[in-house]
Amino acid sequence: VVRQLWEQNTDIVMVDTGNSYEGLCEYVGGKYIAYTEDKPITMNPFNISKRELNIEKIDFLKNLILLIWKGSETQIPELEFRVVEQLVTEYYDFYFNGVQPYPSSQKETLRKNLSTMEKRRGTELTQIHDKVEKLIKGLEERRMALSVKTLSFDSFYEFACERLDQICIENNITTIDCDNFAYMLQNFYRGGKYDKILNENVDSTLFDETFIVFEVDAIKENKQLFPIVTLIIMDVFLQKMRLKKNRKCLVIEEAWKAIASPLMAEYIKYLYKTARKFWASVGVVTQEIQDIIGSPIVKEAIINNSDVFMLLDQSKFKDKFDDIKATLALTDNDCKKIFTINRLDNKEGRSPFKEVFLKRGQNGEVLGVEEPPECYMAYTTEKAEKEALKLYKKLMATDYQHAIEQFVSDWHNSGIKKSLEFSQKVLKEKKVFYYKNKQ
Repeated sequence: VVRQLWEQNTDIVMVDTGNSYEGLCEYVGGKYIAYTEDKPITMNPFNISKRELNIEKIDFLKNLILLIWKGSETQIPELEFRVVEQLVTEYYDFYFNGVQPYPSSQKETLRKNLSTMEKRRGTELTQIHDKVEKLIKGLEERRMALSVKTLSFDSFYEFACERLDQICIENNITTIDCDNFAYMLQNFYRGGKYDKILNENVDSTLFDETFIVFEVDAIKENKQLFPIVTLIIMDVFLQKMRLKKNRKCLVIEEAWKAIASPLMAEYIKYLYKTARKFWASVGVVTQEIQDIIGSPIVKEAIINNSDVFMLLDQSKFKDKFDDIKATLALTDNDCKKIFTINRLDNKEGRSPFKEVFLKRGQNGEVLGVEEPPECYMAYTTEKAEKEALKLYKKLMATDYQHAIEQFVSDWHNSGIKKSLEFSQKVLKEKKVFYYKNKQ
């Protein structure tokens, strides 16, 4: 599917775990970016122009900060949503417009809030006015000392740690732990474990690349980092989506599970709806049945916003298919078709062939997908086959296409039926076989 989309002038961005698209990416001359500790995937989602500042960007950064602060599983109180949104909004206001004293209306509201707070504390009525004015003066001095000179996570962290304390005092908020906020964000700040990830600008050439794979397998077990990296990659896609006029497609492999949380549900819905406006589409891929039927977030944010479903062989799930049927709104007729997948004796003498159930809107049908062996070798995720092909490319000192063509030619001329067996022979003997055509 993604190869055909790419051939139709669609920009492809993929978030993958498991190196599934390494071969295809190399074949089409795409950009393959793998996360490693030595070379992490870095972005600077804070570095935007005034023109790019909109409610969607503020929502994205708000979700990003809450994700770092609270994690993906926590139910976030409305108060914390509002406070973080205020921090992000004021951060850009101070950068683009400079720091300003409290507006008169805000100062009057502040005066009322602080007066009420002092009354609750039992402060003598004759002392409240002077105490409140002194507090306002001190808060305004702290406010005027704030400055945002560059846009990055580092500067946001410095701004937010100081401003959050002020906001809590201004509004008599006692339930937010400012020290906890600073500590939880510290890993991504200068000198922290992940300090490069949100402070280095994304490679600007990515906007011109037509096929990009972000491989995040190395961090899939990292509960803190995995959803954050997945989220900022999605933001890179959104930027690309807005700037480029041709069709775009974001494909999220198993990495989507990292962001399928209550915190991210609204963002995922926003991603789907916004994509449609910019001639773009979003696809998610899963191999686990429970992922589909076990999460209301998936149903609300992903399934309800998807117009096309593709299902491979479901025979092993036949006894518990009712939940899938209900979740995907499949008809009895759809289910009958689904359970005919790969049941026919129709593979003899064919190139790699499998069947798939494809539902578009209300129409579902089983289609056969037959690909030449060259395509199979570009798509394969079988480790031995991938390694054998890499060895051919290395020993032949050629490009991916010529390596595939020679590999397939030698495989067929060897008389070995299965590509895996031929691959194992290649790896064992560590050489290229230029078999003469038996004809």
